[in-house]
Amino acid sequence: MNKKGFTLIEVIVVIVIIVILSLILIPNVMLFINKNDINSCEKLITNIESSAKIYVSENKYNLGFDCSNTSKTITLQQLVEEGDLSSPIINPITKTEIDLNTTIAVTYNCTDKTFTYKVNGIECK
Repeated sequence: MNKKGFTLIEVIVVIVIIVILSLILIPNVMLFINKNDINSCEKLITNIESSAKIYVSENKYNLGFDCSNTSKTITLQQLVEEGDLSSPIINPITKTEIDLNTTIAVTYNCTDKTFTYKVNGIECK
């Protein structure tokens, strides 16, 4: 009997095992990658809001906030020029560069004396 190779049955069994493992692993890996992209996008929005908070704290008197609950807008371009963000800003989901004309709406609440921030134009779904 020749002991130099595998039999046809052994090769088929190994191929079937590899196919079954890949059918189980590939969808789970793709789901993990998708969740990671969504988390990265949410962290990007959090970083943009943090940069806007720094910008507002340094320029709140120049922005002219009052108690009328009107929003002031800040662009990503302003945050980049101030050095609070670095360019280019890439959306982790679409893998495209985010336009620097994208705005952040900042509203001042007189009763709580707090600011609220809303990044417009970036979707993390």
